[in-house]
Amino acid sequence: MYVSYEFYSQTYGTTIPEADFPKAEAKAEAVIGYLTYINGDIFAKEDNRVKLAVCAAAEVVHYYNTQASANGNQAAGVKSESNDGYSVTYITEGQDGQTAEELLRKKIYEAVRVYLLPTGWLSRVLKGGCRHVCTEGDHSL
Repeated sequence: MYVSYEFYSQTYGTTIPEADFPKAEAKAEAVIGYLTYINGDIFAKEDNRVKLAVCAAAEVVHYYNTQASANGNQAAGVKSESNDGYSVTYITEGQDGQTAEELLRKKIYEAVRVYLLPTGWLSRVLKGGCRHVCTEGDHSL
């Protein structure tokens, strides 16, 4: 784990219970690694901005895990449901056709962007060698 629960709770927040933190933190690291892989190993050196980004991403992951549990593991997939006059409609943030995993990556990107954009970790190298910083989100999301 790149970020300890102690760092999270003392520096960032207390939304995630300690028992749930390792799972949320691991998923957060995986997505941040995916978003930044082109620039090397973001976790090779200790950096407080990166740690804060992991904390932000872990909170997003925890929120979506909690919502999925509350909605019967259907956090982003069900828009409405009807059974003998009983109707349920879940609020979704995703667009039609967008998977729950794609929505989660997008939300994590939005959460970590404030910490990682100034560091250069979110920059991309495109065909022709053009180097720019994504301002509208990760183009592969």
